[in-house]
Amino acid sequence: MSKTSLLWVTGIIVVLAGSGIWAWNRFGPTKSQSYPEITKGFPVAKTLDSSSNACDLVVRRYRQIGMEMQFELAANAGGLAPYNVQITQNGKVQQFSSLPHRYGTWLTIPKAELSAGPAQIKVTSLGQQGCETSAAFEFDGSIKDEIPDASSWIRHGSKDNWLDVRPVTKNGKLYLKDFGNYNDGRTKVVMIDGIAINGLEKGVEVKPGYLYSVTARWIDAPYNDWWNPVRNRSLRQQNLWISGKAPARENPVLTRIEIPEWFSPPTGLNVTFDTKFPEFQPIDGKLVMQYRLNNFVPSANYYNRGVRYLQNGDGDFPVSKMHYTATPNYFDDKDEKWFGQLSKQEVEAKAGVPGFGVYAFDFEFWNQHYTPEVKQRLIWFSEVIKRNHPEMYLMDYWGGGAYTNPHINKVGGANPKDFMKDYENPKANNSNFDILPNGESFRNLFNTTPIDVYPKPMFGTDEQGNSPNNFVLLSAVHSLRINKLIPYQKNNKFIFYGWNRYMPLYKDPIVPWNYQLTDPKGELIMNQLEMMPASQALSFSLFSLIMFDGYYLWQDAGPSGNDPNAYHVSKDGPGWGFEWYPTDGKTPESEIGKNRKSKGDAPAYWDFPTEYYVLGNWMAKQVEDVLKGGANRDLAFQLDGKWLEPKKEQALISIDQKLPFITSIVKGNQIVVLGVDSFQSPNANREVKVRLPDGTETTIELYGNWPSLYRGTLKK
Repeated sequence: MSKTSLLWVTGIIVVLAGSGIWAWNRFGPTKSQSYPEITKGFPVAKTLDSSSNACDLVVRRYRQIGMEMQFELAANAGGLAPYNVQITQNGKVQQFSSLPHRYGTWLTIPKAELSAGPAQIKVTSLGQQGCETSAAFEFDGSIKDEIPDASSWIRHGSKDNWLDVRPVTKNGKLYLKDFGNYNDGRTKVVMIDGIAINGLEKGVEVKPGYLYSVTARWIDAPYNDWWNPVRNRSLRQQNLWISGKAPARENPVLTRIEIPEWFSPPTGLNVTFDTKFPEFQPIDGKLVMQYRLNNFVPSANYYNRGVRYLQNGDGDFPVSKMHYTATPNYFDDKDEKWFGQLSKQEVEAKAGVPGFGVYAFDFEFWNQHYTPEVKQRLIWFSEVIKRNHPEMYLMDYWGGGAYTNPHINKVGGANPKDFMKDYENPKANNSNFDILPNGESFRNLFNTTPIDVYPKPMFGTDEQGNSPNNFVLLSAVHSLRINKLIPYQKNNKFIFYGWNRYMPLYKDPIVPWNYQLTDPKGELIMNQLEMMPASQALSFSLFSLIMFDGYYLWQDAGPSGNDPNAYHVSKDGPGWGFEWYPTDGKTPESEIGKNRKSKGDAPAYWDFPTEYYVLGNWMAKQVEDVLKGGANRDLAFQLDGKWLEPKKEQALISIDQKLPFITSIVKGNQIVVLGVDSFQSPNANREVKVRLPDGTETTIELYGNWPSLYRGTLKK
């Protein structure tokens, strides 16, 4: 080999080796790496006495959250909790007994009755005799009343040093503030309702009367690499509802259908819409399918609160008032190859289903694009069901309708401009609806068309902090509009098919959800999925009922009991793991749920999205007279001084240009107006001038990503 060739080969090897090292460092595994906290800015306590060398207990930093005091403890021994605490100021002594403490949190005094100035704390371990310490700290009297009373707000989700979001009042304004402000050198992205925001550690102004979902993510790579499961990723989520009502802008033309004053999500984890909501019958002509969530509340409560079809009925109602989703379990979890070999007689023998009001296929182990053999047998299967139950609403959730959701978005998804032509020539994009050689097809079998509105990943993000999840609503609106234009579906019912949580697609880390138990007393942490924003749940509900024919809200668990301590945990049990921190430091996990006082487990999470779905149902009920027989019409609106006239592909235009979407239902001289801005900051308040069909111009308000609903009377 010549010297020149050797140099070339050596150079190539060096370049390849360098590229490999770069790729390994950039995308390779880092889960085992440790990232200690580097958060700064918390005041440091002054140690006064730490007499026990056996444990070296010491108070390090502290923070004040209103009247709550938190102290960072450090020691060279474990098993020290719980603690007795004594706080002294100006001769006044406060005693706090058996306070719990665990790794990942600071010792917390929920309400310290102190005045401005220096104070002292003495911490005594109950886990190790003679282990104690005392320190001096400063109490800031100017911020002692900045946290609203605990009765005026609700928070559920994770609870540790990583994320600690509270409402703060200052100078007559309301803020959300993260008192944790945890940083460890990794990339950190904080979101409210799925939109990235900055400055939460300083406070972000918000409005009362709304529920905010705050998520914080850490990754040792750029945030848009969140898809990479071998990187070191962490996730926390807290969901906060704050009572109150912001002043509304007067509108002489339209009357706003507000979130009613009686509405609030439950303080505990059990849903309360099934008892707290006023009774109302389902909206005429609309389909609302939900699940019974409390086993101590009768099915009648659901049917009398806007639900037309219920799963898990208690036997007091006929199956015609129930919905059913057929999963692979219906065929004993056998695969599509087995199904594709069955004879027509064998298939028809398996189609003897009861006369449910709604029946959905969800054969999720099969390919969503059916082979001709599977398609033929599903046609035989469906024909028997339709023949036996002509009044049943039949749909294929797994295989989809004629036009499936392309999942259009501006952050790595399908390009909205590629679908504008679909309005000129609307046709199926789903091969399942192709006609078989024998002339048979699904085209005249399914009378209900679902579009999934499952929450999408909240990465990558663009410069406005938007993620794929911000585009779900408008992509679904577009998809159902095209479905409605396909001739053989014109008489179908068109619905949203939703879920209340985000199903991880990239082995995402799980949210450590906090439960405070009283029997046995302690802190239980169980890993849960990320909740969808309440604003999104209300939007899905309202748009499905105003523009289309309703929604199917799926649930992944059976009805819950009403004992908040009734959990069952086991290292070999289902789920994503748990941690147990008994207050006394010794009660074993086997005692959890042992003394349960109700049938069934307690709820696994705070299901506020379902509360907001039902709220949307109730709000839509207030305009039922216009919805029945009304026609859908998008409205012109003004942006930067220019009027934007609506086009038939308006949902796609709103996606492409990230615009508000404003539509209406018109019946005679009555109008219902529904608008949303899916892309603006979650605390932005936009006033949009709209033009009604009679030429009247008026203004509607769009707050954050929340939908706004109005009604009014047009000029004759």
